[in-house]
Amino acid sequence: MMRQRKLYSYVVQHDEGRAPNPYFGVCTLCRCKFRDGPGKPKNVVELAKKGDWIVGTGGADARKSAGHRKVVFAMQVDKKLTRGEYYDDPRFARKRPLKNGTYAQKKGDNERPKNPFERHDQFVLISRHFYYFGAKAICIPEDFPRIEKKGPGFKTSEFDPEYISRFVHWLEKNQQPGRQGEPCMKPEGARGCKLSC
Repeated sequence: MMRQRKLYSYVVQHDEGRAPNPYFGVCTLCRCKFRDGPGKPKNVVELAKKGDWIVGTGGADARKSAGHRKVVFAMQVDKKLTRGEYYDDPRFARKRPLKNGTYAQKKGDNERPKNPFERHDQFVLISRHFYYFGAKAICIPEDFPRIEKKGPGFKTSEFDPEYISRFVHWLEKNQQPGRQGEPCMKPEGARGCKLSC
């Protein structure tokens, strides 16, 4: 029996280009929505699987995020790696942070794992099929108000297969894939995100 895809929605409180990281043609979710210890409950990065969708909605602070009723990004999971696999894979070397690099290089999320837990039990979600809007965050359509998450944590059980299919169809039909904007918190020339729809 084929597994049904899921959709996970959470709030992007700090949209600075690190989590999610939309640079170099690949959107990754690594340094956010993960568990930071073996005794902690599994979060989005541990739970999501290939084919699932992750949607990040705006946080209330327009200096750091896009505001309510906005989609900051959406990505379909193409691959899921451990942080050790991610760090060792030369295809993602450009995602390693560089202290004196460009803004995109400074915000790299591919940091060397510090211990066995980080190397083997923390994960990275990787997507080449993504929509990142950042400071150009789009309004959540009236047909999909439930997609928005407010507050901590995430939600997934509210989205049945028919709802997910309709949302993905709307997204693919109406939006350009890839990185469409810069992060809300990018310092160079950033104006912040607009709260109104």
